[in-house]
Amino acid sequence: MTLAGEPARPAPAPVSPWSEVEASIAALVEARPPLLVVADFDGTLAVGTRDPAAAMIHPRSQRALRSLAALAANRPGRLDLAVLTGRVVADVAARTRVGGVEYLGDHGLQRAQLPRHGRPEGIRPISDPAFDAHRDPAEALASGVARELGDPTWLFVERKGPSVAFHVRQADDVTVARAAVVDAIAAVERRLGLVHDLAHYRGRSVVDLRPRDAGGKREAVERLLAAHRPGGVVSLGDELSDIDAFEAVLAARAADPRLVGVTVAVHGTARPAPSELLERADLVLAGAPEVGRLLAALGRRLGLPAKGRGTVGSGLARSRSRRPPA
Repeated sequence: MTLAGEPARPAPAPVSPWSEVEASIAALVEARPPLLVVADFDGTLAVGTRDPAAAMIHPRSQRALRSLAALAANRPGRLDLAVLTGRVVADVAARTRVGGVEYLGDHGLQRAQLPRHGRPEGIRPISDPAFDAHRDPAEALASGVARELGDPTWLFVERKGPSVAFHVRQADDVTVARAAVVDAIAAVERRLGLVHDLAHYRGRSVVDLRPRDAGGKREAVERLLAAHRPGGVVSLGDELSDIDAFEAVLAARAADPRLVGVTVAVHGTARPAPSELLERADLVLAGAPEVGRLLAALGRRLGLPAKGRGTVGSGLARSRSRRPPA
């Protein structure tokens, strides 16, 4: 019941019952090795925050990832772990602090493997030098847009070498702030006579400019699938950019019926996952803490002797019974 004058509370975002999560976990474990786990960071492994600088991995997810990394080290060829994010590698590795994981930064433009027990401060990412020509225009826009807007407190400029992201999630009105950033980019381009080949990438509360021919999370996941040749893959994400990662998994699953592929959308604390992502999700979780719960359950299941797992058909992981309300 809502009292007079009170705003109506939003309906709870739809989530998958835990029985569906467990069925998909079982199917992934029964798939041919290796199993590939690909997780976004902000809003997935970490609770989403208004200030991008404040984000840290959720303790439950960190513990689960460390357990999975230990299992992968003890059973080579059984499991591969990757964190795929818009952040640069050095930043996300320092916030995650889990070794035995492949870190893919800037939506796949950077990559590095942090060894087990390795120090994140020593990670050395590599990137394709073909995109170095975009560094100067990216820096010009990073500096120029902030000045054009008067250095507002709600703007967080993330310099990523050949790309740049303008985060506006701290603004009172994200839609208006995002439009202001787009206008400022155009103004800087006119003022400097700046010609570049940086293109807008997906995002609700960010304007992300990256090399047009660099691809995004879809291409990054495709490269992971080609490199690891998994029999099972699970991709977890919460934002528009994760649509690309999900589509790579769905395409691979359609091309190879033997592949057990699962896509997992994650709701935020302040707003649900975008509808376009939910349409491509096999499972939906309530938030970052539930990601840790899923990863922990996956680790426990992987640690069981084969005879103790039971047999679950891979079709369970392909059901899409959870949809946002019409």
